[in-house]
Amino acid sequence: MLLISTTAYSQDKRDYLWLFDDDQDVGPEFRALKFDFNQKPFVPELRSEGLYGFSKNNVSICDEDGNLLFYSNGCAILTRDHVVMENGADVNEGEFFEDRWYGDCKFGYPGRQDMLVLQDPSYEDGYYMLHKRLERYVDDSFRPLSLSYSYVDMSLDGGSGAVTEKNVDFHTIEEFLWSYLTAIYHANGKDWWILNPGEDNKFYTYLLDEQGLRLDKAQDADYEFDPINASAGGDAKFSPDGTQLAYFNHSDGLLLYDFDRTTGDLSGLKKLDIPIVTQVDFATCEWSPNSRFLYLATADSLWQVEVKHDNLEDGKLFIAEHNGVRDPFSTEFFISTLGPDCRIYIRPGSSSYSFHIIHKPNKKGLACDFVQQGLKLPEASSVGNFPNYPRFRVDAEDKCDPSISMVCGEEVYWRRDLTLYPNPTTDRATIEIPAGSEGGDLFIFDMAGELVDNILDFNKTYLQLDFSAYPNGVYTVEYLPADNEDKRTVYTARVSKM
Repeated sequence: MLLISTTAYSQDKRDYLWLFDDDQDVGPEFRALKFDFNQKPFVPELRSEGLYGFSKNNVSICDEDGNLLFYSNGCAILTRDHVVMENGADVNEGEFFEDRWYGDCKFGYPGRQDMLVLQDPSYEDGYYMLHKRLERYVDDSFRPLSLSYSYVDMSLDGGSGAVTEKNVDFHTIEEFLWSYLTAIYHANGKDWWILNPGEDNKFYTYLLDEQGLRLDKAQDADYEFDPINASAGGDAKFSPDGTQLAYFNHSDGLLLYDFDRTTGDLSGLKKLDIPIVTQVDFATCEWSPNSRFLYLATADSLWQVEVKHDNLEDGKLFIAEHNGVRDPFSTEFFISTLGPDCRIYIRPGSSSYSFHIIHKPNKKGLACDFVQQGLKLPEASSVGNFPNYPRFRVDAEDKCDPSISMVCGEEVYWRRDLTLYPNPTTDRATIEIPAGSEGGDLFIFDMAGELVDNILDFNKTYLQLDFSAYPNGVYTVEYLPADNEDKRTVYTARVSKM
């Protein structure tokens, strides 16, 4: 049985390596983050290799065993050895990049869901990299008017790959919506359906098969997209089983369609509006691995929607409001993605030492186990993006691998909430030690991150802290259980001293 399980979870690892941006002023060397889900247990790591960052577009591709092939930030294609691929410079070249972006590839090309890498159905070493290039519009602004591709042949340059076609504009319309570029396997398991909405309220549907890449149809969205806020305001995701497409932003709300992987047809639109607590610019959606739930996040709120309901309002549940934590900058919700480990990761739109985690997205309501700032990182992340991947395992029984556990390094932890009251306090506050803990260490930090006190090696169910001598302000309390060697869990609370 163990051999069968291992085989089932090793089917396809083309999305197992996530590379992130570097914008930390830590010295002359390049330092950034990476998630390598090939590692069991999986540990967020620092990486020092690379030339460019990913503050905007982010795509990469591995082979089916999880070995990196190449990646791109939207203006250069880099090899597995982190050098620019032969003919891989000047992706998305043009007037916008040279004049408005100052020709600087360090931070990549703008856009957060505007690139994809798909294997050529007719050639196992060939890959289409799809991208949207900004071009001058009639009002003298720059907008995504064309869907382009660049082609990589991995058999060239000793297996490091080379770009054989670049910046090929294969379809131009009045204007595409920025973001929302997504793809899913055809029902034959080999070809690809590619979708992107346009400003004209149509979903442009392309087919990539052995004959190449072409427009298959332009389908009415049966809805008028917000002409001001839809573009770049959200994202689009196919369900892991490939039967539905979700389009979501803060202005249009959720548009949920049935999808036919044989014909590429959209049908059965269901609409849901999400209350906006504060004015936000971005929103994001992601599916549970079992395709039962859809998670919708605006900057300040997270919702779960059970999609089986004809009236989606009947399946809508509020999960959490953003807790206001700055780490060190705002950690409001920005973009989300389902990991190969069956967790949903939500990253802030600002540089941060933590990501949010939905640990059990297949569970209903609060049982989904959402933890804000739930993944502590070894270094502050950039303001960047998650890589944009299609659903490679749409036809596999297991859409992800729950056996990928996480045992973090010394500076990386799963975070849980610590019960502390009263809050605010003028003098004393009581800490409830988590059930099952056999004691541990407690630390108190001020807003600058400086340690102001600690209590080591104690074993109590409750603990009283005296804040009376501290200046007024906000403090972070962290509790590390003594039996924490394997789980690497930190319990935290923030308390206001008044």
